[in-house]
Amino acid sequence: METRTITQGARPVRGKQRARPLWRKFFTPYLLVLPAVAVIFGLVIYPLMFSVFSSLHVDDLLYAGIHTYIGLKNYRQVLLDPSFQIAVRNTLVYFVLATIGVLIIGLTISSWLHSIDLKWRGLFLTIVILPWAVPGVVTGLLWSFIYNPTSGILDGVLRSMHLISQNIVWFCHTSMSLVLITVALLWQIVPLSSVILLAGLESIPPTLYEAATVDGCSAVRRFFGITVPLLRPSLAIVLVQTAVLSIGIFDQVYVLTGYDPSTKSAVIQTYLYAFQNLNFGQGISAALLITLGITVIGYLYLRLIYREVAY
Repeated sequence: METRTITQGARPVRGKQRARPLWRKFFTPYLLVLPAVAVIFGLVIYPLMFSVFSSLHVDDLLYAGIHTYIGLKNYRQVLLDPSFQIAVRNTLVYFVLATIGVLIIGLTISSWLHSIDLKWRGLFLTIVILPWAVPGVVTGLLWSFIYNPTSGILDGVLRSMHLISQNIVWFCHTSMSLVLITVALLWQIVPLSSVILLAGLESIPPTLYEAATVDGCSAVRRFFGITVPLLRPSLAIVLVQTAVLSIGIFDQVYVLTGYDPSTKSAVIQTYLYAFQNLNFGQGISAALLITLGITVIGYLYLRLIYREVAY
């Protein structure tokens, strides 16, 4: 009887000891991810929800305290604004030119880095990546010195080569201005894109090229038949990065041409809505439209280009 009593009395104690680890096992994962969820909610989800709410209401500092619901009126006014339409057109030009430039220059630089000897690759890779580490404002200032018509490097080089006889004001023509701003943007985008593409090239087994060479494939056929298909994951990442930076371009345009209507980007027009006109409702609406455009383009890139590669 005593033995049974001791055994029966010990069972509840064992049950409590088992229940405690089970409780911890259930709640511990949620407690571990709770800080990250709180940070994401505070920095991403809540600002996004508040932005959508503000875009549907009158939010103008000239009429403080008025938060009347107006639906999609802010979006309609932004889309019908001629200034915003011009800014969107300029942004699309930046986007197209930057995409073409990144694909051509990025693939060229990454292929060159991939072909040089490994002991020199680190040195040249460091030189290539330096422009990416420079802030956008500094990049704009640097290229403003290069494009300066009186003391700029570009005019000096062209005069020394006897290609021009007098200084050229490069930002006189709209089409030329858009190209020059895109060049400054590419100077900052291309380095990281080249490194990403180089990583993709490094992951391609050399045996594939050797087998293609034995089969008589030319360099062009090897490039389009092996390199490009196996680079699709890297290309998708590079194109998404280019879309984000070119559609969201601000620093280079602001430093080089300011608020010039012929070159201003959609982000600059958003800045003018919010901080010059003090109309945060329209500014937030324009920012959400830009974000939506970047999201759609990024989704299409990942959907159409990105593919898992298996060797």
